Amino acid sequence: MRRPGRQDDHDPAARSIIARIDRALTDLPEVRPGTGPYLRRLAECGWSGGTPPPELLRHTVVDVAADLYRERADPPVDLLEFSDGAFDVLFDAAHELTILMHGLSRPTPPSSRDKNYHRGFPGRAGFDKGHAMSHAQGGREGGPNYFLQAPRVNQRLSPLGMLWRDIESNLAANPGLFCFVRLAYPPGIPTDVPAEAEYGIMAEGQFRTVIFPNS
Repeated sequence: MRRPGRQDDHDPAARSIIARIDRALTDLPEVRPGTGPYLRRLAECGWSGGTPPPELLRHTVVDVAADLYRERADPPVDLLEFSDGAFDVLFDAAHELTILMHGLSRPTPPSSRDKNYHRGFPGRAGFDKGHAMSHAQGGREGGPNYFLQAPRVNQRLSPLGMLWRDIESNLAANPGLFCFVRLAYPPGIPTDVPAEAEYGIMAEGQFRTVIFPNS
């Protein structure tokens, strides 16, 4: 039975997404906050609190993601920035890895997902064909937006998956919110499977990120 006045944690429309994230960061031991490096970089750029200017936040997210990747990647590293037509991408051409997808959530026409393309895209046993930016929030099929994702995080199969999907659902319901997914690969191991995926969102005037395991 739901307690009087308490909102359902698994209904993204019934609860503040910031409150949902904050509660999960307290209740779920497998996730952790990742805002520290971004907030420090913002402060170095002169930000003193409140809501960061959108362009400053965007540049900060890209710069921090690039620095974190370089710290763990084996050389050579050849970072490129481009758009996939919906979101911006930070990509390592030397290792052929997506590092970051970021941009503003976008409205998506009903029944517009290319399910045949998704089914035909190469997968791998034990992993889902995950979207960094979900189709419902404006992400495109395939290309740099796809990554090999643990099913329990990609689907509502665990509290981790419920949180991931709640963030996606909130972004889909609220076009124009800044969001990003940063993929972190294990150091010293040549693989295209991220060890972690960090989901960041700017909503309700507040900035939050959640680092999920990808296992």
